[in-house]
Amino acid sequence: MPRNPAAFGLPVRHHGWRTSALRAAIVSVALLGALFAWSRLQPQGTALHGAALQPVPAPAFTGFSDTQGHAFSWRQQRGRVVLVFFGYTHCPDVCPLTLAALAQSLHQLGALRQQIRVVFVSLDPARDTPEVLRAYLDGLLPGTIGLRGSLAAVTTASRQWGVTWRRVDAGSGTYWIDHTAAVTLVGPDGRLLARYGYGQLTNPAWLADDLRHILEP
Repeated sequence: MPRNPAAFGLPVRHHGWRTSALRAAIVSVALLGALFAWSRLQPQGTALHGAALQPVPAPAFTGFSDTQGHAFSWRQQRGRVVLVFFGYTHCPDVCPLTLAALAQSLHQLGALRQQIRVVFVSLDPARDTPEVLRAYLDGLLPGTIGLRGSLAAVTTASRQWGVTWRRVDAGSGTYWIDHTAAVTLVGPDGRLLARYGYGQLTNPAWLADDLRHILEP
């Protein structure tokens, strides 16, 4: 009685280790190919030193104008990285220190500096006239866009940008402003990317590295 299945016209199946190894290799190659294709389709994220934000479109500065009287448009900034900071020219410490920290970071970028804009939004429109604001910014970080608007516009914009502030009367008609000291990074597509507290700006290399990651291909 023949024991070979071929004698009965049945297919011969070999379940040896060579067959199993070959199948495993084929499956592995297929999986690797699928994973590679999937990774190519995914957006390439960048780990930033700042706190990540939801990538929603940056709020408009409705009711604001720059020191030359022109309205600010995010469309005109498309393709550039924009750093937004709310402050005031009479600020005794955190505002000039923040602008100085930004200047140090931007100084490290060489030609990439031309693709970055800094926007300083005044929280004190009563004292920050266009002339005062322009002279202040030119002395600390030349090229910065200074925006000012009505008190109502400031209130709306600060809420949209997550900035809290309050006027603190110091007597004899003088006052100072207690406010959030944070810089918001807006990407070249006009969407929010990250937020930096002052402590995250004290090392100029951190922000400089983040800007390179965003701007360099």
